[in-house]
Amino acid sequence: MISLLFPVLMAVAAPLALPTDPVLRTLVQGEAARAGGDHAALLDTAKGLTALGASPAEGQDDLAALWMKEARAGGALALSPAPLFRGRALGPAYRRGMLGAGSRVTMRQLFLAGQRARISVAPANGAGRLSMRVQDGEGGTLCAKQIGGPQADCAWLPLFTDRFNIVIENSGAMPAAFYLIVR
Repeated sequence: MISLLFPVLMAVAAPLALPTDPVLRTLVQGEAARAGGDHAALLDTAKGLTALGASPAEGQDDLAALWMKEARAGGALALSPAPLFRGRALGPAYRRGMLGAGSRVTMRQLFLAGQRARISVAPANGAGRLSMRVQDGEGGTLCAKQIGGPQADCAWLPLFTDRFNIVIENSGAMPAAFYLIVR
């Protein structure tokens, strides 16, 4: 009997797999802190997102500012300044999205010639059957991946400055939220 229950107990006790990308990991941790009502962790996460230099994509909410406001309203106090982070001047841009069952979203993003382009996608709530695809300006697929783990990445080196399509699909039967990081 014990041998039958052991795998189930280990699956329940196993920690949640987190994305390896620091911005995606911070966004997922912020979502968890917000859902759990942990205002101190939410404040730390907001400070971490700011320190990473991540900014919202056009038309998106500034999650660092929103989380900081919610955390302070919940009684969390800032005890120390955020750690310094050196990286890209403008930092990565993030976007949070929600897809209904069987739906997709296509976003066009400009990438510069000769500069490494990279996108990362993580499920915001850890659920859903998400996939992503990157297409060049002529519709050719550069990268296509299932988002089966904590994150999926696509990276390439554009030969010409051009707009690329980023397509995210939900093939599941339930709505799914996700985070997209564009570098």
